[in-house]
Amino acid sequence: MSKSAFDELSQCILSYHDWLKVDGLWDLLPNYQKNLTNKEHWHIIINVWSMAEHNSLDHNKEKWDEIFKLRKPIKYFKQNIKPIFYAYRAGSYDGYSWSLSKKIADEFKVRYSKNNPLYSMHKDQECKVHKKLIKYEHVLFYNNTRGEKEIVISQI
Repeated sequence: MSKSAFDELSQCILSYHDWLKVDGLWDLLPNYQKNLTNKEHWHIIINVWSMAEHNSLDHNKEKWDEIFKLRKPIKYFKQNIKPIFYAYRAGSYDGYSWSLSKKIADEFKVRYSKNNPLYSMHKDQECKVHKKLIKYEHVLFYNNTRGEKEIVISQI
């Protein structure tokens, strides 16, 4: 039964436009809690995270806060993560998404610095690459679906 619930929820979320997938997950995931294993629960979160953009913006951040609180993170999606490590992020310091690669963060800095209305920062702000010391227990999951060596962390 669990596998069919996972497949059904996955199909429902795929029907949402990319910009609205977080809304779909936020609407639907609480209704599937009894039918998903921990691994399926986090797998679907990571899938939606990978398909969505601007996950740390205010209108999405509130939804992600609620989604991440539904269940505790599991070790399966944090394999090979060191007890303490440095990660990098371009843009604001308070986002969920960090990279294990400074090179990736530098690429995002370039993306955010260009005159692109989807990614550009406020004109009076300079986009910076931040470096942060992160503990294993603050990691929600590791995701390399888009080749970004991404660590998603809880808001500390």
